[in-house]
Amino acid sequence: MDDKILIGTILKPQGILGELKIKDLSDGFDSVCDIKTVEIDGSEYKVLNIRAFSNSLFLSLSGIYDRNTAEAFRGKSVYAKRSEINKADDEFFIVDVLGCTLCLSSGKELGEILDISSAKVDIYTISTPEGKAVFPMLKELKPIFDIENKRVTVDCKRFTEVVMYED
Repeated sequence: MDDKILIGTILKPQGILGELKIKDLSDGFDSVCDIKTVEIDGSEYKVLNIRAFSNSLFLSLSGIYDRNTAEAFRGKSVYAKRSEINKADDEFFIVDVLGCTLCLSSGKELGEILDISSAKVDIYTISTPEGKAVFPMLKELKPIFDIENKRVTVDCKRFTEVVMYED
């Protein structure tokens, strides 16, 4: 597993003191409020301040003290150390779920998890022998995540009620 997790993309400088406005790709401010360092373009920066507004994060970083310096970071990806991101024990990083095999409670393996889109309910895209399929990861699917063995198991009956196959 990679030690770094993508938490956002730099949209633009904010103000004249080098603060960066970040498109938040994390699970919300509570998950990243305690990060101490970030990595941008292979360089590590100490986080001096982090705050949230709407769907954005605002970062003040060591070494970036004016708008001109901050401008050079526009469009760059921001990574945080996995160990510094807050998450509950029963939560997983999307990057860890991607590539897992989706299995039904009946034991049948359906295919590989290709993508997860965040919405009110996460939407999973899988590759199956019949083609691509999408489904919402509802609580009623009773998912069992076995990240170590790269398997996610869902309830067979409920899955057949919610899955949509693409042509």
